[in-house]
Amino acid sequence: MKRPFKKVLTLIVALTMVVSCFAACGKQPTATNAPSGAPTSPANPTKAPDDSTPAPTEPLKDTFGESPELAKLVADGKLPKVEDRIPVKDDLFVERNDATGKALEIGAYGGIINLGPAGGSWGLSRPTLESIIRYNTDGTYYPNVIKSFEYNNDYTVWTFHLREGMKWSDGEDFNADDITFWYYCVHLTNFDGKKSWTALHDGDEDFAVLKKVDNYTVTWTFKNPKYPADFIENGDFKWCWAPEHYLADMIPNAGSYPAVENEYYKANTITDEQALANAKAKNIDSGTVKDLGKAISYNSWNVAGIPQLNSFVLSTQEGNNNKDADLCIMERNKYFWKVDAKGNQLPYVEALHFHKTSADGQDLLMFRSGEIDIVEIGMQDIASTLADLGSAAYLRTFASTSWGSNQITFNYTTTDSNYAKLFANKDFRQAMSICVDRKQVSELLTDGFLEAYQCAPSEGNFGFDAEWGAKWTNYDVAEAKKLFEACGLKMGSDGFYTFADGTPLMLTFLTYDGTQDTSYPVFEQYFKAAGINCAMKNLEVGAFDTQIDNNDWIAVMGPHTSIGGLSLKSRVAPFVPIAQAAEWYGEYGTYYQTNGEQGVKPEGDMAKLVELYEQWNSTPDTAKRDEIALKIYEIHKENLWSIAYLEAAGTYAVVNSVIKNYADNLVSDDLYQYANIVHYEVLYKAQ
Repeated sequence: MKRPFKKVLTLIVALTMVVSCFAACGKQPTATNAPSGAPTSPANPTKAPDDSTPAPTEPLKDTFGESPELAKLVADGKLPKVEDRIPVKDDLFVERNDATGKALEIGAYGGIINLGPAGGSWGLSRPTLESIIRYNTDGTYYPNVIKSFEYNNDYTVWTFHLREGMKWSDGEDFNADDITFWYYCVHLTNFDGKKSWTALHDGDEDFAVLKKVDNYTVTWTFKNPKYPADFIENGDFKWCWAPEHYLADMIPNAGSYPAVENEYYKANTITDEQALANAKAKNIDSGTVKDLGKAISYNSWNVAGIPQLNSFVLSTQEGNNNKDADLCIMERNKYFWKVDAKGNQLPYVEALHFHKTSADGQDLLMFRSGEIDIVEIGMQDIASTLADLGSAAYLRTFASTSWGSNQITFNYTTTDSNYAKLFANKDFRQAMSICVDRKQVSELLTDGFLEAYQCAPSEGNFGFDAEWGAKWTNYDVAEAKKLFEACGLKMGSDGFYTFADGTPLMLTFLTYDGTQDTSYPVFEQYFKAAGINCAMKNLEVGAFDTQIDNNDWIAVMGPHTSIGGLSLKSRVAPFVPIAQAAEWYGEYGTYYQTNGEQGVKPEGDMAKLVELYEQWNSTPDTAKRDEIALKIYEIHKENLWSIAYLEAAGTYAVVNSVIKNYADNLVSDDLYQYANIVHYEVLYKAQ
């Protein structure tokens, strides 16, 4: 029985199915909680009017609210009035609903949200980053930083409309020049280190041509069709702007500035040394131009002083202006361009405080003591924490897009013929699946929190199939042994199977960084009881990846790149063998990636995956792409190249009860930018 606090997740995360009709008709997807202020009549025959947006309960007034702290700065003459800090009324982004579609409460200004450590290079951006579009949990999406977008009939010209009057966090105008500057001087020069973004590629060598139509309109033109799934929906294409007024003197002419000829920018005379010196004058200290480029034009939220469009910006206060500081502060963006349904400028709270912790579990202790307001929590700690804190805290669940947990997979391209033949036999995989008592595994590893499940899409995800999720999950050791013997294995005198030729069978499961130290011993007892001798080899993740890349392995527990995910549109490589990426297809992916020069040529159903992928990749109609994707899923269901033993664990957070507007039943995925789906700008603390 599951714990009573675990929600039944009924999210409709089927991104590709939700938006398919729009893309198929050449229209822009809209969302039930899209912002108001978007155009309601098409500027182009292929643009859909935003007629699915619910009418506001009352129109915005001509005056707008702001926090008392900002109002005081206005009164003291230190800040422009709020009407001059936000876009014009018709271009405002109005936050009315959370990512699940639930209406937001009108919040109260003031207070600080205390969080744990910022973490890696993306830690500060997770709650604050504003991107081109924003997703809802049902997979629909809507324009975010940009006001609207449209495309022509053959998908070769995309138009972005910006918000008139929108500002950077330092008060400078945000307009089309910041997009042309980013593209020609920052991105195509690879100054940001991300010229690899495929959304802007136009064939193997070429890139889109960007044109400024006017201050608030740009077009992206491709020689080849650029379909929604490959452009606006692409998970990598999160932003396309940079503050020209602040960055221009820090980008040197290193022989590639600008990268391509254009009508806006010519080569400058700034040397590497001058660029680094100019950066240092702004308190940005980088050893090389390469490091500088990534810091100021990619992970710029980590650098104090760089203007942002995000809801919160890094403090310039010494001691609090570093993500690794004991106390890192992200302050409210005074020029933020979103308001609530009453016209009050967001965010509600003054700042986000990130507290450095020194030991595992310290952040949860700080939550219990009231020093931290929101913290991720492991399943094993949920019941006791909620029981102890009672009404002072509540649980929030983020659904996983993983295909089951505790996955194992085998090397289907191993050079050892005995193992290769064995792994190719579905009877062996079925036996490895049913020889484990999943119910007991759940009790031992998750205190009964997770239920038995197979390596299949989770409930609510694209392609969910209850029959698939239950396949080969019944516990039956006797049947497993029959299947092992049907594969030609022979029981040895030591109680372990050998190959038919008498060669010992030993499944050595590679793991990395101790991730399976707790799980492996639980599974080992079942495998050995069924006659499969096994061992675990734990490696540092770099050594693990090298051994996988060298095809020097037999089996893996807890793959580095597991099978499945949200959908092919989120990321293709985990689903089909087209890259040297996922363990479950080994060198089949290398074969495709190298055009047959290396690797192993796929055959049978593995080859069908590649064939279907190529159809999927060249099909403009999104509905038809969904049909092809489901055929790919059917092949996975038939073969189960990877085995999972329990349903996928979600991500869980406990939240201080004074914090309001924190949605439940969200989704944890890169496409949704993880914590960004919470919409921290609308969180407030009840008085």
